[in-house]
Amino acid sequence: MKKYDYSFFSSSLIIFLIFLNLSNLHSIYPTSQVIADIEPNCGLLKDHRINMTVNGFNKNGNVYWEFINSKGMVDYYGYFDTNSTGGFHDYTIADGLLPNIYTLRFFDDKNNDYVKDPNGLEINFTYAVPCNG
Repeated sequence: MKKYDYSFFSSSLIIFLIFLNLSNLHSIYPTSQVIADIEPNCGLLKDHRINMTVNGFNKNGNVYWEFINSKGMVDYYGYFDTNSTGGFHDYTIADGLLPNIYTLRFFDDKNNDYVKDPNGLEINFTYAVPCNG
């Protein structure tokens, strides 16, 4: 009886299955970078409009955004729905932001629980109130 060495076939099968699994994950969890812009990039002491243009988050999902003050507390937050490219172009009226250096944080939050989704994307900006200079 002839013996066969199946180790080559086993290794190849395992490599193929890993490759197949990783390519499926790529379609579920995007690996692209988020492209975002805010205008203006700093704020006035009185109410002002902040335009947000964002793209690259999960398609047809939800993006949570928040202004985090220098003490780590969230002072202002909200949600925007994303379109078929994972983006949105919208604005908020920043009423009541006190003088501070804020972190403006955006992240995927499909289930609206104020927590970044596992493998979700995130981007942060620095936002000063008032503008310096």
